[in-house]
Amino acid sequence: MTERVVVVGAGQAGARVALELRSAGFSGSVVLVGAEPHLPYERPQLSKEMLTDPAWSTRFMKAQGDWSAAEIDLRLGSPVVDADPNARVVALAGGEELSYDHLVLATGTSARQCDQLAGLTVPIHVLRTIEDAAAIRERMAMGGKILIVGGGIIGLEVAAAAAGTCDVTVVEAGSRLFERGLPAEASEHLERLHAGNGVRFRYDVRPVSASGCDTTLSDGSVESADLVVVGIGVEPPRGIAAMIGLPEGAQGLRVDDRAVTESSGVLAVGDATEQFSRCHNRWMRIETWANANQQAAIAAASITGTAQPAKAAPWFWSDQYSMNIQVAGDSIGEETVLRGDPASGRFAVIALRGGEIVGGTTINVPKDMAAIRKLVGNGIRLERAAIEDPAYKLRQAIPA
Repeated sequence: MTERVVVVGAGQAGARVALELRSAGFSGSVVLVGAEPHLPYERPQLSKEMLTDPAWSTRFMKAQGDWSAAEIDLRLGSPVVDADPNARVVALAGGEELSYDHLVLATGTSARQCDQLAGLTVPIHVLRTIEDAAAIRERMAMGGKILIVGGGIIGLEVAAAAAGTCDVTVVEAGSRLFERGLPAEASEHLERLHAGNGVRFRYDVRPVSASGCDTTLSDGSVESADLVVVGIGVEPPRGIAAMIGLPEGAQGLRVDDRAVTESSGVLAVGDATEQFSRCHNRWMRIETWANANQQAAIAAASITGTAQPAKAAPWFWSDQYSMNIQVAGDSIGEETVLRGDPASGRFAVIALRGGEIVGGTTINVPKDMAAIRKLVGNGIRLERAAIEDPAYKLRQAIPA
């Protein structure tokens, strides 16, 4: 009997699972179910090219004909509304029921909302979909004041895109930019770069109420804006896990190193999952483009019984103005070592735990990042003096 794999979620991770199954030689039925009406697309373009290039149009992962040629059955604009794990069936909003031998959950996450902004009459947007990006780009082109709530990567990429045409203010609840994901040296460099492009920052404050075009912050001050963009993180999916009897943890759907959940025949991949990160030494969600691709390949190997691909350290990148920032592994660790001079605009910060390299951040030095990713993946220990010496080639420490 022909096996069927149903993939719920037609974003980066889900689409890659379907394609990886075919690459691995799976000859059964593959159905890719998506809540959005669009063909599968990669999300990094939404906060990068789509906001910075007025002529940019969405780049889809494959054309419609390519999906048909791969014999991948697309069900787009059809969210799952029910599931029966015993019968191994999922029900779609349109009434269709799909049986499965393997179910892959790639539902992603949803952008966290800021309820304190409910009184605003100006547009409020998160950045998660094509429609979100198009609406933000259209409003940015009109100029005026933009208030960005959240000083993480999404907020900063929006700020960089808007700085040329708008008056931009970033409100951050923490004491510095992206405090949970960047070392202090990188945060400080980002702030200087943005400030030099006219972006204003407010730290240790958060919205508490709003009315009209005014947002009142926790220190009593008021910020007015013509557009508000919220980038305060994401939340794991709700509902689908309960439908199939999986515990809905605070961090997401927990999977093992083969992308398999506790429920028989059910795997999960991408932003929706909670997985163990060796370099962080804890369970966590890894919300990156690279992780979506990696877990998709792992899930396909688990279903087909083929060799599991090597697992790499978490990694992501961001382009802001002329700066390229890349982060691998646990970028903060127990201690950090500065490599190079931040004043030059080219430097790295390497994170250690117990002497082992567990992560790193690079600013405009991609060659160092290529080495850091391998050093993290191999759990390499390196003398602090060698790390600090820009003349020392990090690739020398990579095992042959």
